[in-house]
Parts: sequence; structure tokens; C-alpha cells
Amino acid sequence: MDISTLLVECSLVAMMLYAAYGVIYRLYLSPIAHFPGRKLAALTFWYEFYFDVIKRGSYVWEIQEMHETYGPIVRINPYELHVADSDFIDRLYPTVAKNVEKWSWSAGMFGSTAMTFGTVGHTLHRRRRAAFSNFFSTTSVRRLQPLIQSRIDVLCEKLSEKMDNGEPVNLVHAYSALTQDVITEYCFSNCRNVLEMKDFSPWYYELVQKPSELSHMIKQFPHMLPILNLLPDWWVRATNPLFAQLRAQRLEYVSQVQSILSYHDETGSKSHPTVFHSLRDDDGLPLSEKSLPRLVMEAQSLVGAGTLTSTHMLSMTTYHVLMNPPILSRLMAQLEQALPDASTPCSLQKLEQIPYLSAVINEGLRISYGSIHRLQRVHPDNALTFRNWTIPPGTPVGMSSLHMHNDPAIFPEPRRFDPSRWMGPEKELRQRHLFNFGRGTRQCVGMNLAQAEFHMTLATIFRKFGTKMQLYDTVRERDVDVKHDFFVTNPSLDSRGVRVTLHSNSHQI
Repeated sequence: MDISTLLVECSLVAMMLYAAYGVIYRLYLSPIAHFPGRKLAALTFWYEFYFDVIKRGSYVWEIQEMHETYGPIVRINPYELHVADSDFIDRLYPTVAKNVEKWSWSAGMFGSTAMTFGTVGHTLHRRRRAAFSNFFSTTSVRRLQPLIQSRIDVLCEKLSEKMDNGEPVNLVHAYSALTQDVITEYCFSNCRNVLEMKDFSPWYYELVQKPSELSHMIKQFPHMLPILNLLPDWWVRATNPLFAQLRAQRLEYVSQVQSILSYHDETGSKSHPTVFHSLRDDDGLPLSEKSLPRLVMEAQSLVGAGTLTSTHMLSMTTYHVLMNPPILSRLMAQLEQALPDASTPCSLQKLEQIPYLSAVINEGLRISYGSIHRLQRVHPDNALTFRNWTIPPGTPVGMSSLHMHNDPAIFPEPRRFDPSRWMGPEKELRQRHLFNFGRGTRQCVGMNLAQAEFHMTLATIFRKFGTKMQLYDTVRERDVDVKHDFFVTNPSLDSRGVRVTLHSNSHQI
């Protein structure tokens, strides 16, 4: 026998034996082999690939079907478990400082683990987060309330210009412009001014939203993004204008961050200190953590996170309030009582004390989910106990707001938008089961800013335009309900957005 033929045959046999061992190990020898679930999902990541890449972010619903078939804990890929039981939240996501990590395989789904959001290790995450967490504290957010209000005022001016002209306004684009302006001003003291652009610049919404659609592909093939970044600019401009614009946007972040790093007296020349001034001046961060590439990644992460989930929450909540006249009427009555003069801004502290406004916001949070993608955690040092199951140390375990926010035991009739469920004695119990901002030591650092935006925006918009807005060709199943998990929630791909027309003659409610 020819030596080359023998080598080929031996290689084929070795590959077959390796594949056979992989099958046997994953199905029968793995530490999580005894957990229930689909065998194909336990065998290969291609099962998840099919639902999340080919079927565009639909694995979360396949996981839901697994739970309906196999119970509250299921194995969803060769290494990961998923739990659908709200009582398990605090054990998986502890609020005390324990060694809890992210799973490295999924942490890089946005192209890097250099930003705080994608940091795998517990200690490094604490160090990175501590450098700017005070900037998002309740005190800091209230101090910068005029910044937020100034952008809301611009939004109201632009909406007033649309009054009685019959032209529909896409509130997804309007709220995206608002939240982008706020977060860019907050981060750089250099507002993007998207609100002043024509039709609130749908293009800028696409720039923030479209990269999330690639997150599942990047998770499956982490080397894809570095390869794409090697493509020459002329080729990218000719073949993919959106990707070319993303590159240009990254250069914008490079310029803004570099400017802050270079000029240590810049804080005095700006209207207020910024997130990146805080990062630059933090003595607890080593110089390697203040490198330009890492901080640019941080900038991209903060702007994306500060835009998308808030945009979806505001647009979905506005839709549901306008679709329910009794809810609109009750909200308007409380707003008119608290804000007799619609043209005078109200303090955030006072807005937070309007009961029905807070109830509407909580229900908007519940029905908009935040991110429905599972948030995996790894407890490397200790086993976890779930009912009669022992989860081995080092096992990635995830939970999803989709399952928790639709738990009929906590939220009866979960598809119904019902703020009154937040007015009764079970309010505190239900608040413990809201998962929009995550839970534990990695809870969303920007949640106080988001809550301020929700209270101030919805109070102002409904106080000024509540009876002057009418929905325009907006269908819940097509334009509002979540149909895709691109880490953040996404409606149907043919959604036209939540659209309204504005009329100076108030309609009856």
C-alpha cells in the first residue's frame, strides 16, 4: 500500500474515532449529560446556529418549547443549561460580591470582551465597572436632569412641527434620536444632534440596530469580525454602505475618545464631566485599561446599550397606552394633576412619585423585555442547586426575561398591557421578577439613566401630546410584538415602526 494512501486512511479513521468520542462524551459522559433536553442540541452548536442565524434570532422560542416539553431546567447546547423559574434569579445572579463570571463563548458576541459589558472575569469586571459606575448613580443622573430635559424639549418642538400636516411620525426613530443624543452627550459632552436631522435620521437608528443582527453569527464564528475589519475601505464602500458607515462611526468614537485622553484640562471647557473623563482620571485603572482601542470599544458598547433597549421600551409603551383609551385617560388625569402647566418641566423626583406613571413604566418594561437573550453566568467555585438538580461548578447557566415576564403565576394574562397590576399589594413581588436590567453584580450600569429617560420622556410626551396623537397604520403583530432575539428585542423584519399622526384638535378619550 502506498504510504500516502495509508496516511489518508489513518487520518480518516482518527477523525471518525474523534467524532465518535465527541458524540459519546457529549451525550453520555458530560457532567451535564443527565439534564433533560433535545439530544441534537446537546450534541452540537449547529442546532442553535440554525435557529439563531438561519431563522434569525428564534432560538429563545425553541428554548421555550423545550421547557414546555422537558420542564423548568433544560440543556440547550453541549455546555449550557437554561432555567425557567423566576425563584432562581437571586441564586444565579447574586447581589453580593461572589466569583461569578460570564461565559467566554457568548461574552464576545459583539466582537470583543474588552468592554465592561463583555468582560468574562469577575475581578476585572468589578475594576472596569467601578471606574464609571458613580457617573450613573441616582445622584449623578438627577444632577444632569437638565441635559435630558433639553433633548426632550427638542423632540417636542419637532413633534409640534408635524401638527396637522398629516405626515406620520415614526416614534421608533424619534425615540432612537432622543436616546442617542442623551447618551452621546452623557459620554462625550458632544451631542450627536440626531433630533435635528430630517425625520430623526432613520439611518442612525440602523447604525445602532443592524450590528445587533450580526451578534449570533459573531458568537458562532468569533474570527469573522476581525477578518471583515481587514477588508479595504474602497471595497467596503462599494459593496456595503452600512458597514462603511459603521467604520466611519468608529472613527468618530476614536476622535472623541482620543480628544478626551489627550487634553487633561478639557473637563473645564465642557458643560459637564463625562463618562470618559471619569475613566481617564480613575487611578484604580491601570494604563492598559485606558488604551484607546479598549475605550473605543467601551464607547460603542455604551452608545448601543443606551439607545436600543430604551428606544424599544418607549415606543412599545407609547403604542400600548394609545391603544387603550382607559389607560390613556387615567394617565392623563394624573399627569394634569401633577403638572398643571404642560410647558413647565417637573423634577425627576416628583415624576417618580406619580403612581400611575410608574405603573405604566413598569408594565412597559415588562412587555418590552429589555433583552430577551439569555444572560449566562458561570459559578466556577461552587455547585448550584435547583430543586432536585445539582448543577456542576463551571457550568454556564442562563435565564431570559421572555420566560420570566410571561410567567402567568406572576403576571396573569401576560400578553395584556395592564398597568393596574403594579398598583396592588403584589407590586413588590412583581418588581423582583422584572429582568430588563439583569440582576446581581452585573446589573445594567445605566439603569438609573434609563429610568430617568422613561419618566421624563413619557410624562412630557403624554402631558403635551397625549390626546393629540393617533396611531397610524401600526399593527401589533407586525410592528410591536417581539419576533426576533438579536440580543436586544426586535419586531418583525417587515415592521414599519410605531407611527403616529398629530392633531391640534384633541380627540376624545
